[in-house]
Amino acid sequence: MSVLLVAGATGALGPDVVATLAGAGHEVVVTGRNPETLAKLEADRVHPVTADMADPLQASRAVSDVIERFDRIDGLVNLIGTFHVGPVMLTDLAAYRRLFETNVLAAVTATKAVLPQLGDGGHLVYVSSVLANEPFPGFGAYAASKAALQAWVRSLSHEVKHRGVHANVVLMTMADTPQARQQRPNVNFDHATKPAAVAKAIEFLISPAADGIYGATIPVLGRFEFSTELAAPPPGAPPLGRL
Repeated sequence: MSVLLVAGATGALGPDVVATLAGAGHEVVVTGRNPETLAKLEADRVHPVTADMADPLQASRAVSDVIERFDRIDGLVNLIGTFHVGPVMLTDLAAYRRLFETNVLAAVTATKAVLPQLGDGGHLVYVSSVLANEPFPGFGAYAASKAALQAWVRSLSHEVKHRGVHANVVLMTMADTPQARQQRPNVNFDHATKPAAVAKAIEFLISPAADGIYGATIPVLGRFEFSTELAAPPPGAPPLGRL
């Protein structure tokens, strides 16, 4: 089985992704900035390393820890990300910088630390948002950062696929977590993405079944749909609302 580094493992997707990968028999090194939160993930085949993977030095040290422990590293799953919503006129440049530093540059930094150590057949998996393709009003800064991430991964894939290294993206909507439900009690979470579904997609992308997939964007959107009054609803469904 593979030795994988999961960056940003203390976020909303982390527990499900880590448990799925470890349950599939992989050795999983999890990184995050909060050692107390990170320690809660420790389990059989799950090994916490406190590190900010957005920092080049800490990222290199974390990868060195993996190599020292297992004598190899086979892939990176990048879960590092942040979110912001607000109209253009009320969103300052600091918010844009934070989004691009976290959603794009952290992925670049983590990848640059891992990539030289990957052998043939390595795997790089990133997580993006459906809003990168069709942003809602007020989500411009966030959507732009995720769109930039996707463009960067597609370019990266062309650079590394000749080595047999797979770089792919999982596309999702809002994560259906207890915290999200508490914060948004009026939202229909039937249209949200289950973290367990994202975890299964990631596990697939690092499995032999995905050997022919390079530079792909895999949508894991659950029942999410864009609606418009220009389209008729499916038979038996209520009328569609505004987009």
